[in-house]
Amino acid sequence: MWPAGAGTKLPCPRDSALRRAAFSGNLTALPSHLVPAGRSVRVFISANPEDTGAERQALRENVYPKLREFCRENYGLEFQVIDLYWGVDEEEWDSPELQKARMKLLEDCLKTSAGPCFVGLLGEKYGNIRIPGEVEASEFEMILDAAIEAKLETKLLEEWYCRDENSVPAAYYLRPKSEMLKGNKNAMQPSAHAENEKTWQEISDEIKKVFKAAVKLLHEQGKMKHSQAKRYLFSAIEDEFDFALGKQTPAFLKKCVCYIRKIANIERFVKIPEMGKYMDITGTDPRIIRDPEAQEKLIKLRDEFIPTIVASSNLRVYTSVTHCDMKLGYSQEIENHYIEGLGKQFYEDMIDIIQATVQQNFDTETDTLYDEILQHSSLCKTYASFYEYKCESLTRVHKYILPSKTGYINPLIIYGGPCTGKTLLLAEVAKKVKAYSFTCIFIKKNLLLGNVKLTIFISIFCVYSLVYN
Repeated sequence: MWPAGAGTKLPCPRDSALRRAAFSGNLTALPSHLVPAGRSVRVFISANPEDTGAERQALRENVYPKLREFCRENYGLEFQVIDLYWGVDEEEWDSPELQKARMKLLEDCLKTSAGPCFVGLLGEKYGNIRIPGEVEASEFEMILDAAIEAKLETKLLEEWYCRDENSVPAAYYLRPKSEMLKGNKNAMQPSAHAENEKTWQEISDEIKKVFKAAVKLLHEQGKMKHSQAKRYLFSAIEDEFDFALGKQTPAFLKKCVCYIRKIANIERFVKIPEMGKYMDITGTDPRIIRDPEAQEKLIKLRDEFIPTIVASSNLRVYTSVTHCDMKLGYSQEIENHYIEGLGKQFYEDMIDIIQATVQQNFDTETDTLYDEILQHSSLCKTYASFYEYKCESLTRVHKYILPSKTGYINPLIIYGGPCTGKTLLLAEVAKKVKAYSFTCIFIKKNLLLGNVKLTIFISIFCVYSLVYN
């Protein structure tokens, strides 16, 4: 369980090496665990990306800006939302690197948020089980033996996982896609990229099937505990719900909220192509059905796990039941009505929790500026670690911010609409900026220009790192 303000609250000495590293933008010198507690409201959004896109988009556009303004005006705090599925290509949603980053950020939010820290959005879709990026050697070899015993094809596991003896304990790691699928010489072409992604999807699905069948066999034989088996059998959303809600105190759960959307009789519309976004399906046309195994897991999570938590705590849970249109299924009009109600309830809940919990975090002395820089640096390191940003914009930014012969450096503004990759671009620039021999400090601002909302990153100043070093 993570108590409010579990991180460091004491101000950092003004002459410390960490402080100098933070102010000079040296991300590599900052330990990953150094995240200040209690100086911002950091809310982790746990959801399946496929069936909650419209809800999360509406919250980003209509609700989060109001909450940021409320926190700044009333408490002098930043309201930050962690939703890593935004800005990441759909084919990367299931990647082990992204899931590892999500769990790290979830842990940070639970540890450091001054107010609400976790929001779960659960619909009728359970989601895909995860492909493990790393498995301890003894466990991997036990799974491999079980797969052979079950007469499963293990060639893909043996090809795609390599043993690392330098790990303690020894472990098998999933090889990078870029390494395993590099046979295509025209990999940078859109058609080749699409072909590689299709190939990877087929390989990934087959690897999951082998893990799933072998782990089930080991669990039935009593050779693997449920706590071990679940990482191969759970979807990402169940893993996040279990981590955030499963072992917390009632007092801590006051900072968490779950919104559940049930769609009555959704199975009747399983053959409508658009409905595959809202539920797990299996089979091929004309024998397409709702996936019974995924539905069973969803029911256990939604109708057993969550009610058990509610019975012993003050966890806020809201359940909305909507009905499909007889012809169109879950139509746009029905979804919009649900989203409107969700936005209002979300705003009220966040305000209520903020007012009830934020004051508890102002009882010790802090270094506000240093804390804010650490928060941005921590998030920046996480983004830069799991996503390799490659685009023309990165090269243009690099050239633009290089010092000119006259010594004059222009401020830099990067602008664009929501979810266009601005945060990832700036994270990549911040990661590489030490190699450019000077320091950039960026501040993120949200502006409303006419009817167009832009997120703008303003480079306050660029200085040679010599100032601090």
